Amino acid sequence: MVATENRVALAFGLNIAAGLSTCIGGIIIFNKKLVYLTNPSSLGIAFGVSAGVMIFIALGDIFGESVNAFQEGLGGKDEQNCDKMCKGNSKMFTTICFINGAAIIFLIDFIIHKISPDIDHELSIDKINTFRQTFSQIDSKYGSDLVEVQTSHAKKNGSGDVTTKQTLNRMGILTALAIAIHNLPEGVTTYTGAVKDTKLGIALAIAIALHNIPEGIAVATPIYFATGSKLKAFRWTFISALAEPFGGIIGWLIAGDGLNAN
Repeated sequence: MVATENRVALAFGLNIAAGLSTCIGGIIIFNKKLVYLTNPSSLGIAFGVSAGVMIFIALGDIFGESVNAFQEGLGGKDEQNCDKMCKGNSKMFTTICFINGAAIIFLIDFIIHKISPDIDHELSIDKINTFRQTFSQIDSKYGSDLVEVQTSHAKKNGSGDVTTKQTLNRMGILTALAIAIHNLPEGVTTYTGAVKDTKLGIALAIAIALHNIPEGIAVATPIYFATGSKLKAFRWTFISALAEPFGGIIGWLIAGDGLNAN
């Protein structure tokens, strides 16, 4: 695969843009009203839309691109020389790679849950809703800044809020690390797709960006509720976003031909 300098630059640009879209979700903590709008229903809609886009691109575009690439490789650099057996083998190899890719993601999830077995259960939706509603009630009563109210409220209510905050903070950090791990293969995919086909790379970047925005919310919101620090919440969101361009670097090291056209 020979990539021109412009195409490589565009691929890295798309990687950075897709990764930093996580920060778009993270900036909701800078607007109190947006924080209150964060709820399971809105996150469900965002994840559902992004899942539909990513599945369509994966099966409608990327799968076909993989088949065509195998046909070109097995047909001796010419897709027209690929006979029926060659085409059958191309589809078979693509399917095998597809299954292996799914297995890799499954393995990543398995490792994450082994490291922290209770990551899915330590923070319930009811607890998030209760915590958010508590902030709303206190803020409407005292009319002060959310962080200041949060601090004074914690002092009055003792260890119960402290325990909840510790749970929220740990959940946010674990989510950031899990998302960072997931973003590595996404970065590889975006880079390789962009250097192969610019339109495909753009479509991938948009799909991944849609997927990353609610992930940024999932990272920033619990950390902000736990610490009262917008900076800490956004910092962890930014850290998780950096994995995407790092995945692009991995893709460049594996499949790249440098920055020159020759």
